[in-house]
Amino acid sequence: MNHSRFGRYYVYAMYTVAATGVAMATTGLIDPLAVIKQPETAPAALAEQIADRKNAWIFLIYISLLTLVTVRHGVLVLRYKALRQQLKSPLHMLLMLSLTLLGPVMALWGYQEQLILAIIFGLLGTAVGAGFLRYSVKATLTKLEWWIEHLGAMIGSGIACYTAFFAFGGGRLFIDHGNLRLLSWILPGVIGFVVIRYLSRQYQRRLAN
Repeated sequence: MNHSRFGRYYVYAMYTVAATGVAMATTGLIDPLAVIKQPETAPAALAEQIADRKNAWIFLIYISLLTLVTVRHGVLVLRYKALRQQLKSPLHMLLMLSLTLLGPVMALWGYQEQLILAIIFGLLGTAVGAGFLRYSVKATLTKLEWWIEHLGAMIGSGIACYTAFFAFGGGRLFIDHGNLRLLSWILPGVIGFVVIRYLSRQYQRRLAN
């Protein structure tokens, strides 16, 4: 398998997911009725429907930002390895800071709106963004630390993408099964976290030996 070629396909796909997610969510926030296929007829029900959709679109924008930052960080880390000057470029620093600082805002908003996914991913986004910032500016790296950082970032982008899919597609698939619906939202993050921890420990053991 050509890792570089399929890696590029994956990166292009993730960039497309992030761009289309922002485009769709922005359209919905500006003109909700343009993207709601079956709007309610009663004014009160329509207002509630639009409010629910707006919550979903706001969450989608943050998930798209998380996807963009993680995949971009993973690409830059692999490209420049221990030479981290490009990670300190104004654009990448802005993206990492945005992900980090908007996380608490997302979590607080999720708490107010009783949206558990917004709370979870707001906190996750802050942790991820802060970790990327720390890696980018820390004084020294251990041997092949860039490889572990690359793996974590790329798997993290997959977590964000799959969560967005299950939150919007899975929500309809499991609409009558509340527990399955919640599980479909949380499972990508749990699996991704376990995989990242496992691979990180494996490579750390190899480096230690």
